[in-house]
Amino acid sequence: MTRRVLVPLDQSDHSTKALDHAIDVHADATLVLVNVVDPTRWISAGDDEGIEPYYSEHLERSAKESSDDLLEEAADRVRDAGGDAETLQLIGGPARSILEYLREDDADIDQVVMGSHGRTGLSRMLMGSVAEKVTRRSPVPVTVVR
Repeated sequence: MTRRVLVPLDQSDHSTKALDHAIDVHADATLVLVNVVDPTRWISAGDDEGIEPYYSEHLERSAKESSDDLLEEAADRVRDAGGDAETLQLIGGPARSILEYLREDDADIDQVVMGSHGRTGLSRMLMGSVAEKVTRRSPVPVTVVR
């Protein structure tokens, strides 16, 4: 029996479909809803070409508040469907942050259910696929919903 299911969320329809799938298929599990906030939105190290280092407290606060709102809305959907939900905000690159969390002893995750943007070809090569990276390296089973 699956006890704890990690559901990574972003603002996409794909992650909403993954949440709906997790609610339907894992009704008796605790859904651990996670959103990864990428700090490159408010921090830049600059470069050798004259771009100065950059930090915006306003953008950081805004990104974290947006993440909190997303997670609470999703948790409300789970609870409205009669399920149990926990929320978690991680800071970093999405795939790496999710994989690091899965490897933590106290995470105790049995399954991951996540959406995929379904990119193919050049866009997938250039942008990478969080779902693919997590699927390949996850210590637990992963269901990808498209």
